[in-house]
Amino acid sequence: MAVDRPKWVPHPGPQTRALQVTAFETLFGGARGPGKTDCAIVWMAKPIAFPRYRGLVIRRNAKDLADWLDRAEFMYAAMGGKVVGQPPEIRFPSGAKIRTGHLKDENAYTAYQGHEYQRINIEELTQIPTEEQYLMLLGSCRSTLPEIDARVFNTSNPGGAGHSWVRKRFVSVAAPGVQYTDPKTGLTRVFIPGKVTDNPTLMKIDPRYLGWLDSLPEPLRSAWRDGNWDVFIGQFFKTFDRMVNVVRPYRIPEHWVKYRSVDYGYGAPSAVGWYASSETGKLVMYRELWITDQTYEQLADEIKLLSGGEHYQHTVVDPSICNKREQRGESFMTGSEILATKGIYVIPGDNNRIEGWRRMHSLFSMGKLEIFDTCLKTIETIPAQQHSKTNVEDMQKNNTDHMTDSIRYMVMSRPMPSGLGDGTGESISYDQRVHAFVRRRRERIANARRGSCRVDPILGSKW
Repeated sequence: MAVDRPKWVPHPGPQTRALQVTAFETLFGGARGPGKTDCAIVWMAKPIAFPRYRGLVIRRNAKDLADWLDRAEFMYAAMGGKVVGQPPEIRFPSGAKIRTGHLKDENAYTAYQGHEYQRINIEELTQIPTEEQYLMLLGSCRSTLPEIDARVFNTSNPGGAGHSWVRKRFVSVAAPGVQYTDPKTGLTRVFIPGKVTDNPTLMKIDPRYLGWLDSLPEPLRSAWRDGNWDVFIGQFFKTFDRMVNVVRPYRIPEHWVKYRSVDYGYGAPSAVGWYASSETGKLVMYRELWITDQTYEQLADEIKLLSGGEHYQHTVVDPSICNKREQRGESFMTGSEILATKGIYVIPGDNNRIEGWRRMHSLFSMGKLEIFDTCLKTIETIPAQQHSKTNVEDMQKNNTDHMTDSIRYMVMSRPMPSGLGDGTGESISYDQRVHAFVRRRRERIANARRGSCRVDPILGSKW
């Protein structure tokens, strides 16, 4: 008995746009349920009229590949495609072939070197831990056939070991649906977001699926229901909210107290932050520097250049540079001593990681830590940080954590002591004390010139 196979037609919206894209690399998805897999299956079949066409579909493991093959076998049967062989491949009457594979081990990333595939589909891209491993696979996507250009079609949800690099490569470089041209390679890539509400077939057949997505706890709901790449499973700074903590630059009042923080690296990046604090305790990061391959002297020159004539209450640094010594001429000097020779005087930071992260969480959640939207590297790396695999209260160390470490030194250098008051029983913040001290110092100079003095209303006469 013949099976009725209705013709597959893409839904208006993301599915249709994804099939029309001409970029070298496409990432389709974000949320769950927009019909990513069906769309990718059809996309892979577009060149099957050409006998020499070779495609490659890659899944995370054998089980995921088996699930994909079940769906693909049903859809490709209407096109004359048959699944044969081991590892499985789909063969079409024209002679075209779509091969399959999975990434069960490290060697899988080099298994396709030397092969030519005009089309590659990688499902659940964020399951690939590093961008370097992805690029190994990408190297097999090329074409010597004039009738077929080489392209890659990726699908994924937020989350997974590769979340950070996928977000950076596809989501952050351009607005959704806008092609980005890589300045180094000249190749194009694009991100096409989709949600379950873009899939009317699923909404009609299984309307409860949307309700299930809505019922998920955060951050699962934001990731799977809304396709939010700023939150994901395992994300460390869940309290960071772009709508609250990222602001447009504004003029910093002259009386606000300024600070700097430095996390030094040579092969690894050096991360420097500039901050200002208000009387109410709000801390604003208004400038950043992210730079590699800099000696202490070179970094000091960069910091001074960006700092201009600003005055800082203090500059706090990674405490290790106050201990490690490097040879300079006939003597050995610490990093802090070398910076001092260039006019950058520093204090060692408090390296209590757990307490530092707690303070950052608290400041983010209260809206007391703002970041100018010109601090691009900071905004990029904060949401990408993940929980430590061995200590849930700590952050996993990685090669993008330098700016978060720099901020941690900053917030730990500004304690909020308890039990301090103004004589009325009300506590006052560290920022109020600093601002009062600066104000009192200025007033003392002015009063000394006039031969008068008065008691500070906040700190009294014993500050």
